[in-house]
Amino acid sequence: MWAYPPRRILVAVDFGAASARALRVAQTLATRHGAAVTALHAETIEVPPYFTHDQLQDVERHRTESRREAEAYLAAFVREHAPQAVATLVEGPVVSAVLAFAARHDLLVVGTHGRRGAGRWFMGSAAERIVRDTTIPTLVVRAGSDGADEAGIFAHPVAVAGPEFAGEARDYASGLAAAFGGTVGDTPVSSIDDLTCSPDATLMAVAVGAGHGGGWFGHTAEHLVRNCRLPMLFVPNRS
Repeated sequence: MWAYPPRRILVAVDFGAASARALRVAQTLATRHGAAVTALHAETIEVPPYFTHDQLQDVERHRTESRREAEAYLAAFVREHAPQAVATLVEGPVVSAVLAFAARHDLLVVGTHGRRGAGRWFMGSAAERIVRDTTIPTLVVRAGSDGADEAGIFAHPVAVAGPEFAGEARDYASGLAAAFGGTVGDTPVSSIDDLTCSPDATLMAVAVGAGHGGGWFGHTAEHLVRNCRLPMLFVPNRS
């Protein structure tokens, strides 16, 4: 069973409004429980198209300057939305970097724009891949106003009781609700066709199984990330 509350929270950052809210939500949880927050941004730092032996020093200088600028921008962005978070920049593909860092944390918070087709970018399509492959509880949020009450999303989490539901999501949702003075509810579904966002919910909590990249669990995660306007908590079953 996943222990609540989380002690090490990872936030994936892409500098958009959705990841700004993800930072604020993580800060809210961290403040309530004394948790540590790491804000992670992954990118491939571009270098000029040339790479001859004589130009090696220029290329390396360009990479160093680009990384320094990226680190400064990330630090300022994180400081604005989650002052207690530690900003970390890594080079590499977004999804693999986030999943690798997540293995050392017990909650991942991701922002998504919820766009479809070619309009989706970093935290659109990447969020879907992350929730399919994550091995830790993952909270997905959309952009919100700067003055929003982020604690309010935990007021009435609703756990999705699907055909392979084993209780992990409800237990975690219950911990969230209790910590923020809320109540937890359930919505039973028998197939993906039954899956809709509960109108009275502030958050949807979904249990996902080991290797949930396919089947009902995988489709459920992808469906909710694309279509549900509520924050979504995906909790892997470990039993």
